[in-house]
Amino acid sequence: GGEPILQTPALAELLAMLPDLTVEIETNGTALPPAKLEVWVDQFNISPKLAHSGNARELAIVPKVLRTYANDGRAWFKFVVAQPEDVDEVCEIVRANALPRGRVFVMAEGTDSATLRDREAWLVPLCLEHGFRLSDRLHIHLFGDTRGT
Repeated sequence: GGEPILQTPALAELLAMLPDLTVEIETNGTALPPAKLEVWVDQFNISPKLAHSGNARELAIVPKVLRTYANDGRAWFKFVVAQPEDVDEVCEIVRANALPRGRVFVMAEGTDSATLRDREAWLVPLCLEHGFRLSDRLHIHLFGDTRGT
């Protein structure tokens, strides 16, 4: 856990020692990486927190940062949803920040297969309607909600 962008000095130093490593960073999209870290990253996975997460909107959604990532071909976006109304919020964030729909994944929140399947029943048509990609949680279906999978 934690926000890797906040660990820039140590992370940049480590990545400089491993120049042939393919690097993906998952971030909540509230801060941009400094240049000394950014140069080592092959892909950014931006996962902004939606209202249902309990995070204050003004802290969770930083338009300047999201728009900068939207213009970076290395950036992909993932939103975790718990109910159909959350997809409306995703649509609003995508529109307001010019996120490329082809690089937007939407994933159902859930820690068991039954919940995921129930939510994916309404999520699949919404992804098709809005041009988003669906992300499943295959490890939950295969192993349950366990560590290390």
